[in-house]
Amino acid sequence: RGEMIPGVRNYMVYMVIIVIVMYLLLRKTVFGRWIYATGSNEEASRQAEDLAQAAHALGQSNGLLTDPGIPLVEKQKAVRAALAQRPKVGAFIEVLLEAKRYKLLPQIVRQVEALLDNRLGRVRAKVVSAKALSAQQQMQTVRALENRYDKKVAASFETDPALLGGLKIWCCGELIDGSIQGEFARLQEELTK
Repeated sequence: RGEMIPGVRNYMVYMVIIVIVMYLLLRKTVFGRWIYATGSNEEASRQAEDLAQAAHALGQSNGLLTDPGIPLVEKQKAVRAALAQRPKVGAFIEVLLEAKRYKLLPQIVRQVEALLDNRLGRVRAKVVSAKALSAQQQMQTVRALENRYDKKVAASFETDPALLGGLKIWCCGELIDGSIQGEFARLQEELTK
């Protein structure tokens, strides 16, 4: 009649067994704790971006959060007001303020980005050019870097008129200097030898 236990259908027994196995797997193993801790890549990316944006915005608060003369309560109010749309990030920053570790926020942001990049198989690049690059030029630059490093590349683009032309790229601890300014410096170095 399809009953291992009198009065209980087999599929119910199987469901209970599956639930128990999943519970044990997720709650009692390293793998399960890792699943809970990491969440989704999209969520982690969003939260890391929120943290970076909050750090940048709060960094421009003219020292309000680092001024020892301003009471903690006032600093917390400022954080809550500035980060009302990002309550998790706000709560994290309040913890840093309470522990007197707010000055570590830029380092924390860099470390979170590095961990996330490693998890996503991605590297960051900073590209500086004399003039703003078009969207097509930016895509070509990113593709070239992805081919060079064999990873996804998250690039930030900046301008510096002092370069005169070409690009300076920082990626994976390496400087690729293809700027005219860099060429002049190399030429000058060769001539002074």
